[in-house]
Amino acid sequence: MMRQSATLLLVVLMVACGDGAIAQSDEARVTRGADVYRAQKCQACHSIAGVGNKRYPLDGVGTKLTEEDIRKWIVAPREMNPKVSKRAYDKLPKADLEALVTYLKSLRKP
Repeated sequence: MMRQSATLLLVVLMVACGDGAIAQSDEARVTRGADVYRAQKCQACHSIAGVGNKRYPLDGVGTKLTEEDIRKWIVAPREMNPKVSKRAYDKLPKADLEALVTYLKSLRKP
């Protein structure tokens, strides 16, 4: 009985710590994504919270689009809409792309 309790406690601790690690990992990826957004000068065409070009705001994009749609808008925008003149960022390193997608997905309207 004592051994089962210890095992259960260990499993609960592993799950709890794992969830915290995932949350911290996502937070770090959001921060990195914001850095990629700035480094790629996305604010020249887009705005977030009123900062940048107000013509194409990204506020709430995380509520409106799936991660896959956000990714496609970044790397192949003409597949999303053939009429757009947005540059394809298809040469971004995978880690930067995924961080940027996570950051944009985190932009939700209250």
